[in-house]
Amino acid sequence: MPNSKITPKGETEDAIKIVDSLSLEYKLIDIGFIHKEYSNYLEPSPLAYANLGARIRANMLYYYANARNCLVLGSSDRSEFLIGYFTKFGDGASDLLPIVSLYKSQIRELARNLGIPTNIISKPSGPHLWEGHIAESELGLTYDEIDSILHCMIDKNFSLDETSKKTEIPISEVDKIYRMHRKSEHKRTMATSCILED
Repeated sequence: MPNSKITPKGETEDAIKIVDSLSLEYKLIDIGFIHKEYSNYLEPSPLAYANLGARIRANMLYYYANARNCLVLGSSDRSEFLIGYFTKFGDGASDLLPIVSLYKSQIRELARNLGIPTNIISKPSGPHLWEGHIAESELGLTYDEIDSILHCMIDKNFSLDETSKKTEIPISEVDKIYRMHRKSEHKRTMATSCILED
């Protein structure tokens, strides 16, 4: 479900090659018209409008899952999940997260072992919520750096100083990832119940 005005043509072509090679059924739906139609009814907000594209995709995925009695598989990896680099109720909406225990660098290694073409593995990760939207450019760090920081902080329970020393990444960048992790906690949990007590 690309938006052909935003999603690079090569992204869609690569996706179709993969599903064709696996003989999977697919339906290609350009969400550009639907996305644009929303703008006729909503007040302007560039970031909210960009995230709306991911939420439109999620709506369609759940429509087809509902119609076919299926579940929606999420594409979040551990790197993006832990820093909240996904749209809540957009690309973060799913019933199962099959690769959420693997960091981005591990996913790329797995892809090599599975024989995925090099041009796909080496392609810069990008949510494509707007034209030219590349993850590492927006985040200001490479995924190798992000993975190293998260591994030290989350898996090894190192302090920010220890993480900075171990990874040789400036403390300011380590702190940035730490703050992203903390600030995005609400994205990784179900809605909080509000219970009134007498």
